[in-house]
Amino acid sequence: MHYFFLEGQSLSPGVEVELAEQDISHAHRVLRLKKGDRIAVSDSLGTALSGFITTSEPALVRVFLDYELPSAESSLQITLFQALSKGDKMELIIRQAVELGVKKFVPVATMRSIPRLDNHKQEKKNKRWQNIARSAAAQCRRAFLPPVEDVQDLRTVLEVLRKHRILVPWEEESSISLSGALKQPCPEDRAVFLFIGPEGGFEISEIEAVREAGAEVVHLGPRILRTETAAAAAVTIIQLAWGDLEERGRR
Repeated sequence: MHYFFLEGQSLSPGVEVELAEQDISHAHRVLRLKKGDRIAVSDSLGTALSGFITTSEPALVRVFLDYELPSAESSLQITLFQALSKGDKMELIIRQAVELGVKKFVPVATMRSIPRLDNHKQEKKNKRWQNIARSAAAQCRRAFLPPVEDVQDLRTVLEVLRKHRILVPWEEESSISLSGALKQPCPEDRAVFLFIGPEGGFEISEIEAVREAGAEVVHLGPRILRTETAAAAAVTIIQLAWGDLEERGRR
């Protein structure tokens, strides 16, 4: 079943809706969906419904919604703070993070971050990254569309997050593993803030700052992982320990 988002709209059974302008061409010309075909439509906030197409034209696709779909969302609220990375790595990280159930993605500028984005480039990148998140959410049938925030400074973010559950994998840490840290009870609000460093890793002064902010610095095992691998591995471990990766089927 093909999946589409209608951000900002209230969806309920018995309502007919029109697909967003950006999806019409894909639905009509690329997928060649026709009247009577079934698709799923999400409001991007956690509700998704099944429906059937009533009109399929080059400039208009209407869908009649008839029943709500089970949720594929994790109850764990993971925010991924990812240090800016070069090339297409950010796109891969966002796609994998969305597929693994991350609720929010925040690009972070660190001392060793390679890309340095001016306002114009940042705006273009953020639009691209949000489109990547949208595509990934549709692919894995998520009813919630994770937002991609503007690039933020590491130390500024830490000031806001004090007293929250912050996890920071670091290649120089040797005593505490991420899986070991997760043997502690999950926070009552089920909110987890995960920081992943850039290709060159965090500077010592940055690790001192995250520790001073109350973060738990952990390791991901004996091997040094690429930043894109570290992000996917860490989110997977967290979801396995506290999230929904051991659940069968959809709730």
